[in-house]
Amino acid sequence: ARPLVGKGRSRILPPMSYSIIDRDVGPDPDYQPPGKGKYEYKGKYKECEGLYKMYYSCQKENSFGRYFGACSQAKSELDQCNIAQLKNRRKAAFLKSKEKNAKWNAYLAEKRKQKNEGDGK
Repeated sequence: ARPLVGKGRSRILPPMSYSIIDRDVGPDPDYQPPGKGKYEYKGKYKECEGLYKMYYSCQKENSFGRYFGACSQAKSELDQCNIAQLKNRRKAAFLKSKEKNAKWNAYLAEKRKQKNEGDGK
């Protein structure tokens, strides 16, 4: 154990779990990322999943042409789908918050009514 002085008091740290030499060796050559090295991009919205797959397959197929607009049509369709889904989510969240506010205002009105009845007696 090695002492560490900080903020006016000393405390004991556990021994280092690895040496400096271990860090210099580099990453484990046998490491396999999850999914056995295959990474499949998943989109934010399930409704646009087909467009995501189409766009990213276009990106893979046109490794150089994608810089010159080979996948721009797929990208614009994907963007339109994402914008539409975002609008739908916002609308649903707004309606949910309206319902929640209506319940809360009814609850507050009931509490005020009970308080006024209690004061009147």
